[in-house]
Amino acid sequence: MITAAVLMIGAVVAVDNRLRPLVQSYGYMAARRAAMLAVHTGVEKVLADGALGYTDLVTTTRDSEGRVLSAEANVNAINRLKAAATNAVMAELSSREVQTARIPLGSLIGGSFFTGRGPFLSVGIHSSGVVISNLSSEFGDAGINQTNHRVSLEMTVMMTAALPMERVSIELETAFLVCETVLVGNVPQTVLQLDFGETMSNIFGSND
Repeated sequence: MITAAVLMIGAVVAVDNRLRPLVQSYGYMAARRAAMLAVHTGVEKVLADGALGYTDLVTTTRDSEGRVLSAEANVNAINRLKAAATNAVMAELSSREVQTARIPLGSLIGGSFFTGRGPFLSVGIHSSGVVISNLSSEFGDAGINQTNHRVSLEMTVMMTAALPMERVSIELETAFLVCETVLVGNVPQTVLQLDFGETMSNIFGSND
């Protein structure tokens, strides 16, 4: 009986040592996949609405000869876009709080033949997280006396996924192009700046 108990305990420990990293790996991937779907689905819903365009987010002024004098960010429009994106992604995350990871038990045995084969063990994953949104701008040459201006929405999701044997942390960062335009005309050598809240972006440099 003692020998049987020792063997049983050893078997349980061996299975736990093999199963734990599988649960962590498959659970992490399932939670990360759910976070990616939530971000893309939420942001696409907001951008598909098309309520805010480039002229809503940025106002440029020119002189009589068409030279860019200033570029000013519309803070109210930017905050509305950030809030809408954050709320949409949070709603998608809430709908995916509970996920299921299917772990192939053949991977416990190891070897190329058994790895990835069933039967499968279903493991429940409970996740929660926060969303941070930010707008950034990027400027580049688009030709002679032309400047390409892009406005991007950067989304950061930080999640904690509770697994039966582990608790994993997930951080996901992705960016979406909101709008872009080509500014035509001579741009002064003076460096202008746009304030998108947390990001100060240099816009124009020398046209030499």
